[in-house]
Amino acid sequence: MTDGRFSGGTRGLMIGHVAPEAAVGGPIAVIRDGDRISIDLDNRLLLVQLDKDALAERLGSWTPPTARYCTGVMAKYRDSVSSAAIGAVTVPRIGPPDRHAGPTSAT
Repeated sequence: MTDGRFSGGTRGLMIGHVAPEAAVGGPIAVIRDGDRISIDLDNRLLLVQLDKDALAERLGSWTPPTARYCTGVMAKYRDSVSSAAIGAVTVPRIGPPDRHAGPTSAT
């Protein structure tokens, strides 16, 4: 499972896009090795098998990753790209970037 890009040969089920992305504090940001998830293909859901209190505690202590690029084209891209849930398109921004654009409900 990844919220990044991948290419090459894969076999079987591969989860390649999940939104909201981990980088903006979506639930997959706090999944740990050994956590159980279930995938409901028919309803297009990825469910973390954690009780609400444990998930809330993890999300409450989550901090955003440090930006790799503070200047240059990659910083401009980071500040202008929308969530993959709404197309990952670049949109000129006025003011601080809204990293939570798009669907934010999580199951």
